[in-house]
Amino acid sequence: MGNWLSTLSISFFLEGVSTIFFFLVLFLSFFIYLLEKWPTAQKIFPGKINYKFLIITTVFFRIFFAAAKTISQYYVWGQNEFTQFLLPPHQSIKYFIFYSWGHFWINVILSISVAAVFYLLLRGLKKYQERFFEEGETELGFLIALIVGWPVIVIFVPMIFVLAIFLMIFRYFIFKETLIPLGGVFFLAAFITIIWGNQLIKILNLGVLRI
Repeated sequence: MGNWLSTLSISFFLEGVSTIFFFLVLFLSFFIYLLEKWPTAQKIFPGKINYKFLIITTVFFRIFFAAAKTISQYYVWGQNEFTQFLLPPHQSIKYFIFYSWGHFWINVILSISVAAVFYLLLRGLKKYQERFFEEGETELGFLIALIVGWPVIVIFVPMIFVLAIFLMIFRYFIFKETLIPLGGVFFLAAFITIIWGNQLIKILNLGVLRI
């Protein structure tokens, strides 16, 4: 019973740290985005923290988080009289490596890889349609894609394009303009996917993507 509670305690602690970290990064990215809209505020808050810094920090945190879950899983199994037989010397270390890879590390690889592909897509779009992008929006898109992670990133990316088209049509009929700030669309899509992403995955029968 004690080992079972220990497992839950470690799991809840790590998930809590993860949630706090990602919301903090999202808040900081939104703060930076607002600062870029008001040059006067940049003099009050010098830009020591930028999108690049947050991107690197988020990538390292995802790797650190997977490593922490791997180590904690090994510790918890080692403390249990049954699961300790899944570890050396009772079992080959390959079993634990395979388990950790499937439960902790694939999610990290997919989150970073898909976010990087999305960033390259944004860079490509900016190259041919630069008027649709403001300074730093490609890096902001990359950062928020890293925050939402796998598997809800598969909801986040198409939702950006759907929201962008909808808002462009709305803006055209109201203001007779079509250009919209993509940064605002990124944050709106992030809010929707963070709150309702898991439900949307169930509705769209994408549960197979969960790792």
